[in-house]
Formats: sequence, C-alpha cells, structure tokens
Amino acid sequence: MSVMHTDPVLSCEESLEFEKKYFKGDGELEWQSMNKAGQGVGDALLRDMRELRTIPHRPRLLVLVGKGHNGGDSIVATKRFLRTIPTARAVILPLETWEKCRSLTQRAWDELRELAGKRIEVIDPSSNLLKELEEKVKDRGFDALIDGLLGMQAQLPLRDPIPDIIKWVNHSEKIAVRASVDMPTGVTGEGFENPLRADFTYCTGIVKAPVLDSLHAEFVGRLRYLNLDFFTHDRMQEKKLRVLHPNALRKLRKLRPVVGDKKSHGHLFLLAGSRELGGAAMMAAEGALKAGAGLLTVGIPESLHASFVAKLPEAMWVPLPETPDGGLALEGLGTIRKYLDRATALASGPGLGANRETHSLVREVCNLFAGPILLDADAIRPEILEKLNQITDRLVITPHPGEFIRLAGKTGPEEWMRENSCTLVLKGAHTEILSPEVHLFCLGGSSILARGGSGDLLTGIIGALLAKGTFCACESATLAVQWHGRAAEALARQHGQESIRTTEILTYLSFALRNDF
Repeated sequence: MSVMHTDPVLSCEESLEFEKKYFKGDGELEWQSMNKAGQGVGDALLRDMRELRTIPHRPRLLVLVGKGHNGGDSIVATKRFLRTIPTARAVILPLETWEKCRSLTQRAWDELRELAGKRIEVIDPSSNLLKELEEKVKDRGFDALIDGLLGMQAQLPLRDPIPDIIKWVNHSEKIAVRASVDMPTGVTGEGFENPLRADFTYCTGIVKAPVLDSLHAEFVGRLRYLNLDFFTHDRMQEKKLRVLHPNALRKLRKLRPVVGDKKSHGHLFLLAGSRELGGAAMMAAEGALKAGAGLLTVGIPESLHASFVAKLPEAMWVPLPETPDGGLALEGLGTIRKYLDRATALASGPGLGANRETHSLVREVCNLFAGPILLDADAIRPEILEKLNQITDRLVITPHPGEFIRLAGKTGPEEWMRENSCTLVLKGAHTEILSPEVHLFCLGGSSILARGGSGDLLTGIIGALLAKGTFCACESATLAVQWHGRAAEALARQHGQESIRTTEILTYLSFALRNDF
C-alpha cells in the first residue's frame, strides 16, 4: 500500500495518549482542531441528511451537548449548520451549566450564541429534560440530531439522566436523522450500554477501534472519517489496522496521456453470466467500461450473445458453449485461450451459477492466465481456489460475508489471511481490504448498495483498474471500493435510498471522481 494514504485505527487509550503528545497542552491548537472537526461534522451532516429527503426550508436541529470536547465539536457543527442555512433553528440540550463545561466548549458556545442567538433555544439542564423534549416536539419534530454528549473517555454505567435521554431519542419518531460525533453515546472502549442508535457517526481525526467492532454496528450506523491531518508527520506505519483517507480517489484523477490508444488503458477479459443470470455479466461489463477500461472482452453463454451485443456494443462479446442448464461449458476453454494473451487482467464470477463444470472452466482459465485475477460471487469457492497454481499474490477475491463463510467456514478473515497471500475485499457496511501487509477499512458508501447487482458493478470497476496496471492488486481494489462507495453516496444524496436502480450508480462514477466531498 505504498501509494495509498492511510491512517491508523487506535484504541481509546491509544487515542488519548496520541492527543496528549500531539497537542502538548497547546489550547490554541486544540481550538483549531475543534473548529476543523466541528465544521467537518456540520458539512457532512448537511450532505448526509439528503439521503433521507431534501433539506427543508427551515430545518430544525436537536443538539445534545456534554461538557467535554465532543460537546464543543457538536456546538461548532451547529454553528456551521446555522451559518450555511440562515433559516435553520436549533434546540440545545446541555448536560451541565455552561460554567461546568470545559473552556473550549464554553468558547464554542459563546461564538454560536453571538452568531445565531435568536435562532437558538436552550433547555435548562436542571429542568425535567424529558418533559422539555416532549414539549419541543409537540408542534414540529427535528430534521436532525447531533449527539455530542460523551467522548472516548466515557465510562459505564452511564449516569443519570443520560440513559433516559438516549431512550427518548432512540424511540422518538420526531427525529429524522441521528448523527454522533466520534462515537455514539453509550459505546465505549469497554463495551456498550443501551447506546444511542446513530444513522451516521463522524470519526473526527482518529478512527477509534470500538466503532469498527461488529458488536457495535447497529449503533454506529454509517461511518464517515473526517481527516484532521493528525498523522501528517507520523503515520504510525507499524499499525496494521488502518483506515483509508477520504481523498484517496485523487490518485485516479489524472488526464490521459496524449500519446496512447485504447490498448494503453488496459484490456480486461471478463468471464461471466449464465442463461438464468445474464444480468450480472451485463452489469459487470458496464462497470468495467464506465471505470475506463480501454478494451473489454466478455465471454458469455452463446444464447445471450445477440441481445448483449445490441445492448452494449462497446464490449467485445465472445459466445461460448453452454451446459444443458445454461452455464458456461468446459468445452469453451479453447476459445477463451485465444483471448487471454491479449488481456492485461482477468475477472470472473458474476452470474456464473452453481454448475460444477463452469467452476472447472474458471479454474482452468485462471491457471492459464499470467496477469492479475479477480474472482467474485460464484467463482469464490474452495474447490476453485485450492487448485490454483501459485497465483495468490496477484489474486483479488471479493466475497460478501456469506460467500466468505462458504470459503473459510468458521475461520475469521485475519486468520484466513495468514494462510493466503491474496487480496481479500470483504464487502459489507464498512468494507474491509486485507492483504499480507495491511488490514484496511474503507469507510463511506451508502445503504443503497444493499441491492442485487451492486457487487457486479464493483467487479467491473476493480477489473478495469487491474487491467490498467497503474497500481498493484491491493491498491486497485481499494481505490475501486472507495470509488464505488462515493458514487453511491452521490446517487443517494440526489435521489434518496429507495427509488433508484442499482445501475444508476454508474452514472455517478464521474461525479465521484471529479469532485471532493
């Protein structure tokens, strides 16, 4: 991962120790970081709210403020939100009186009050908080909530009235979007206790290990990493567990050389599809072309050939013999062999089906090919991988959790990687990329990806980057995952999470590559 910019994932204890060394008691440097963090949270919330609905003309925020720096971050985020939308209003619920808050939190409050005092209501922390909250939502609910109650130093059990506030927030139908700063209240380094259920968690400066714990997945929601440049001078490369920088896609943002042709941008051979699952092959092909592959050759069952040529003429479609049930027959190996020498990468899996003869064909093709190989979906099987001859260092596999269990049984990803030197892309809410050198989380994306076909698009995108040969297998897979996720974010913010088709993600690959967000 020499090209990728990554930062370490730290435990809460390691994060505290790092911040002590980084700030060295410099209050002004802490204030600058608080402003950068809070502004980042405010901007991210303004983007992410659009996955639910268009932001209303007079949006209303509920802000839960603790006395520590997470509370300060939430106040700065509120300031950013109200400055961006002059018609916005906010209700602030502080846990303590302002005099008991840390000095930077007080300073953030003073600035917010100066900017938008008339647009802010403050709930008295000594009042009956639940009664006050119920009163505030009588006529109108909240378009978003910012949770800044507790930070990484929180300890269990939670003290009153926090449990009651969280219970009210979690069960209220009057809050549209819930966002937490750093970690949802109730999630700690020692476990969790009835946490606030966030839709989005904004990891400011450091991604803390608890938010990546699968036990906390239902509480943290969608994770976003807001880089504060903490690791510019010390990237802590000894830490294997890492997170990809949000701006990694800039590595792909380059003008094409003037001197060059279609062969200069890679030639992907895609082996995919069956009579019953032809759409998967089509989507993978569309993904590869949209991701910039110079040439694309696709081997498909011969019964699909005529319609696919008409649908996607940019690809070179190769009709191959079929098994009786419509899968790819081993008989087609001779035809495929003619094309392999021209290809710079091979991808297979989407729509292949469960036919054993087809799996034998995939295995033989992989053993004939000398370049990088991507296996997805039905091609990720022990009977295929166990018989591949010395190709694992140039192999990428992209299972979802169910496919990984089929491959590895009860063995976990890290343990499985000790015996395998390939690149593993474990797809999920927070996709993980594992290689012998690194265990990387690619945060971001959108729940619109929880649809049939999104993995087929990713196969095409990864295949295109592998074919270009600009980056190694692990780097190509990592960039493709982020590109795929960012396009999904852009689509969801424009059209929401429900009323879209999977292939619409392709339309937003260009936007995701050309814009920083």
